[in-house]
Amino acid sequence: MNKLLSLILCAFLTPALFAESKIAFRQIMRVHPVVVQAGTSAEVVVNSHFTLNHTHTVAFDPQGPQMKFAELEPKPVEWSDPQELDTGTPFRFQATIPAGQTPGVYEYRVATERAVSSVGHLLVTEYPVVVEEEENNSRDTAQGVSAPVAIAGVIQDFGDVDYYRFQGEEGEDVTVQIFAQRVTESIHSMAIRYPKIHLMDSILTLYGPSGRMVGHNANFIGGDAFVHCKLSVTGEYVLEVRDTRYAGDARYVYGVEITKRPHAYGIFPMAVQREGPTDVELVLSEPVNRLSIAQTEEAAVVSANRVAMVHVGATRSTLGWQRAALKLGSGASNPVWLLVSDHPQVAASGKNLSPESAEPLELPVGVSGRFPIRGQTHYYRFQATKDTVYLFEMNSQQRDYAVDSTVTIRDENGKKLASADDGQFHKDAKLFFRAPADGSYVVAVRDVNKRGGDRFVYHLMAEPSGPDFELHGDFYYGMIVPGGPNAVWFADIKRLNGFDGPVEIRADNLPAGVSFTPVTIPAGATRCGLIFAAAPEAEINASLVRLTGHANLARPGGPIDAVRDAQVTARIRRAGSSGFYRWPIRTQFLGVTKPMDVRKVEVSPAEIVLEPGGEQEITVRIERSPEFTEQVLIDIKPSHGRRRVPEQLPAGLSLAPESDTKLVGDDLEAKLILRASEDAMQLERFPFAVMARVVITYTIRTNYASSPIFLTIRRSDGDESISK
Repeated sequence: MNKLLSLILCAFLTPALFAESKIAFRQIMRVHPVVVQAGTSAEVVVNSHFTLNHTHTVAFDPQGPQMKFAELEPKPVEWSDPQELDTGTPFRFQATIPAGQTPGVYEYRVATERAVSSVGHLLVTEYPVVVEEEENNSRDTAQGVSAPVAIAGVIQDFGDVDYYRFQGEEGEDVTVQIFAQRVTESIHSMAIRYPKIHLMDSILTLYGPSGRMVGHNANFIGGDAFVHCKLSVTGEYVLEVRDTRYAGDARYVYGVEITKRPHAYGIFPMAVQREGPTDVELVLSEPVNRLSIAQTEEAAVVSANRVAMVHVGATRSTLGWQRAALKLGSGASNPVWLLVSDHPQVAASGKNLSPESAEPLELPVGVSGRFPIRGQTHYYRFQATKDTVYLFEMNSQQRDYAVDSTVTIRDENGKKLASADDGQFHKDAKLFFRAPADGSYVVAVRDVNKRGGDRFVYHLMAEPSGPDFELHGDFYYGMIVPGGPNAVWFADIKRLNGFDGPVEIRADNLPAGVSFTPVTIPAGATRCGLIFAAAPEAEINASLVRLTGHANLARPGGPIDAVRDAQVTARIRRAGSSGFYRWPIRTQFLGVTKPMDVRKVEVSPAEIVLEPGGEQEITVRIERSPEFTEQVLIDIKPSHGRRRVPEQLPAGLSLAPESDTKLVGDDLEAKLILRASEDAMQLERFPFAVMARVVITYTIRTNYASSPIFLTIRRSDGDESISK
């Protein structure tokens, strides 16, 4: 009888035990160990705010690694508003990395049957992995490892210092690098301590057998440190790992690679043309070697004594920046950045140190240059045609080099005409220049502080350009229920160089059973909504989506059909901040889920025709899940506190103040009044959606969207003088 009663109680209690009172996107807070060796499998623990129970997909970018949910039973779910220092609930996964997977940091997203996640990171290494042991907080108790090795550790708390010891031989090259910021920079909330302590600011110190310091570094790539030493004696060496401020937190996970070979910063020249063999130098942290790159899918091979010339047959299939490990004899370098381009590529002579000695360039062209010593500026001369726009784009810090670049354009008389410094989220300059007259111009390139050295290498792309655009917006994550509610993202284009034409937005690699409402941002407008729907029969699944903008752009040689990838950002909360800011990521994630808090968002009418100055009432009706009783916000504009993010509708359209924007209790219906200003632009069946928004935390909302409403704005008298 007791056993029967227990079974009955479990039957009643289990659904409540595992129910969520509010459904939010999953905030990945920590993964440990954060490094896994290629060709192996390992258990990793992912901590998350809000449950990862019933995970069905982990999607990686770049592709290759796999992670499978490894919990045998669901973990209890109890709603709580995450606190600043919470690391979330731990969930076990089994990570499998294919043999030959390119080493580096991989971005991933998790999908459960109810939600999708924020960004997590996993470091793939070519070396055996050792996990940090707890008692390694002094040189005397340093944990023993054998190089080459990758160490998965954590700076657990303020004052924590980790030590590792290994055997070194006289004459050996030892390189050590840490991945700390690079494996946590996109974590949603790394609020360690108000007001400034956020990401780990690592410092590496290497001590020799006598106890004396032999190597020391901080801030090599971003806040991640790197040390390279040639060992002078045989004996036991000790590596110290800590934060420069002696800060620490359970989220301060890291991977440290200790190797016995030079580290490759990259190659010089940094780029090759799509066709033809090219000799390049591997830029090492010790003397530079020479090798050849094969512009095929196979890595170049070089013997220990000579440069191997590799014949290139077919054109390389992939254009753009890519990472590759270059083979050196029986081994290979760490992965380095390489640009494969259709443009001719040249290397700067290094003698172009004044306007008088400027090197002539015939555009389009790619130029690789380097500043071996401090104080240098490189000059290039090009011919321009009046009113033609030219693009000058630098790459250095984005490719793990050190140049913080500035680009300046001057005329023949030395008059400064244009300049550019930092790009978006990086220190590489990008400059559009419209020539005021036919003639010769000089472009100057330098490090902003005129620094120099082995890592001060850059690539300058120079080409005729013209009207253009960038695609930005809010498309971090989305969740859709089969048959509704829908999901809505927000696109916002930045128009460049006078471009005023229409831009079609496309969405590729959608989850199975998901459709996208076609939309084109009309001439003169800059924004739109991106509405996704899942068919009633769609199964639970998720995928990484690719958004692109398509437009016809004028160019000197004739119009081109241009494709621009969406520039994706995550909302990141920093220490001491009640808001958020944007941080670049690679992935856009969309998931089909089970029913959530809001089961339906229905609107009428589905078609609206307005004249400028007119208005239309929209009826919105929602259906709640039985468990969800909190308020629901109704809007067409997403906001977080006082901050507005990209909108759906062009300027001149707004909700009237008397609109109902909040549903509480048993109130399930709202009335919105959409108004068009007198100067509202003409639109023809332009889609937008109404959102029902659930507040999760003060920075997180779950958005539920209606089916598209198609909006037309035109004058009944046929007057087409309205701005377009």
